[in-house]
Amino acid sequence: MSFSCRKGSCQTCVLKCISGDIPEESQNNLRPALVNNGYFMPCVCVPQGDMVIEDVAHSDLFYPAVVNHKEMLSDNVCRLFLEVQSLTDYRPGQFINLSRPEDGLTRSYSIANRVDDYFIEIHVKRMANGLLSNWILDVLEEGSVVDVQGPNGVSVYPQGIEYKPLLLISSGTGLAPHLGIVRDAIDHHHKGDIFIYHGSQYIDDVYMVDEMKKLSSEYDNINYFCCVKTGPIQNDMYFGDAVKLATLHHSNIDKYRVFLAGSPSMVESAMLDLLNRGVPEEYVYTDPFEYKDLRNCSDGNLDAKLSINNARRSEDKVATCPVYDEVDYPEPDPEMWEALEYGKKLNRILKDFYEIVYQDPRLSPFFENSTKQRSIEKQFTFMRRLFSGEKVYFGDRPRNAHHWMVISNELFDYRESIMVTCLRKHGLPEKLIERWFVLENSFRSDIVKDKPWNKIIDGVEIPVEGYEETVLDIGSLCDSCHQEIDSGTLVRYHIRLGLIYCPACMSVPENNSVAGNNG
Repeated sequence: MSFSCRKGSCQTCVLKCISGDIPEESQNNLRPALVNNGYFMPCVCVPQGDMVIEDVAHSDLFYPAVVNHKEMLSDNVCRLFLEVQSLTDYRPGQFINLSRPEDGLTRSYSIANRVDDYFIEIHVKRMANGLLSNWILDVLEEGSVVDVQGPNGVSVYPQGIEYKPLLLISSGTGLAPHLGIVRDAIDHHHKGDIFIYHGSQYIDDVYMVDEMKKLSSEYDNINYFCCVKTGPIQNDMYFGDAVKLATLHHSNIDKYRVFLAGSPSMVESAMLDLLNRGVPEEYVYTDPFEYKDLRNCSDGNLDAKLSINNARRSEDKVATCPVYDEVDYPEPDPEMWEALEYGKKLNRILKDFYEIVYQDPRLSPFFENSTKQRSIEKQFTFMRRLFSGEKVYFGDRPRNAHHWMVISNELFDYRESIMVTCLRKHGLPEKLIERWFVLENSFRSDIVKDKPWNKIIDGVEIPVEGYEETVLDIGSLCDSCHQEIDSGTLVRYHIRLGLIYCPACMSVPENNSVAGNNG
């Protein structure tokens, strides 16, 4: 069967149940018509009994759409206006899956228009080696017919917040769903202030500035900030990271309803920062979507080259296989998660823990190429996945994440003793400390070893040394100059360490040894 996100988001895997009970959670967010006709998502379906199921024809989920208008918003972003008579129950901020009729190649794009608009508006960014995005920008013509499926997603303007301040932070074409949400807020006569922070790496990546300024000038409560991280900017732009500028400008950010759209790494980092600043989790709206056809791929070399982009969002990428080692997660621990104040205390614990680790002569060598904040963020999302059961962690599982680290049982215990000290410092009950200790020790066999292991991806062993080149699915940071790298960029990376080098720094690995990172 077709599948992609494996978390009930993209709706790629939809099948039809002919007989048997359909678990309610496997129909969450499906359109009522699909629910009533027995459609469900097997990726999140745990059957309670026998189910008789059948495949679904492409025409059952997709319907034709005519490209009414195509407009270039920048050198690399175009806007499509689609005439889709069958799509009437959408909300701005949701997304649709767009499919090329001749071969079914499909990607997801957010809805940027109002509810009452006749045409569906989407923004498409050209991706390096992007099969569909390049086809849309270079080949697709006005009057052509494409197939669409949806709407999907739940990150929309909610009811009952007309007087609440809104903060929308996006990067790249994440502006599209936020533009839709702002337009919906206007139609709902929103009275609270609305702040829009749109981030780009370079000024050439900026688009729709004039339209956003016009929107801001027409409504007193709408404020637009165009943020550029690198290089020259214009006088009416802001220099810096959109997330950092937004949190810097709004000291009472815990009062806002916050919307995030962009790469998973940006959303993940921003979410943690917001929680750390006291923003209730239910005040943050995100809807990361991903469309990858994960079937019919057996090229182990391709798996190897894509391993560093482990389960990251691909706005437009050639089909790839799953690229991470599976782990059987334990049952969620609601008592632990409540004691950790639903993440707030966990973040404080990890801050103290990594403050010690990064100064410890025995442990710090393992983190030479990772910032303290990034280590906190990765561990936070992993522990949150373990304790809450939420599917928020997309990084390597323990065996692959630590495959190159030579760690003895004694060193593992030493690390555990530091963690226990931090848990006690923050008042975690002893019975929960014991449960934490048992949980972390369940990963001992995946971490302790006397020599590096090869990374294993879909049963294929990946060498622990050497360099490869790949095209990034999403943006990242260069481990040499620490500048942001856009998605679609060809980079060089170290197979064992996963260190990434931007085009300007590709010669760095040849001039700088990384042997010291063996710890």
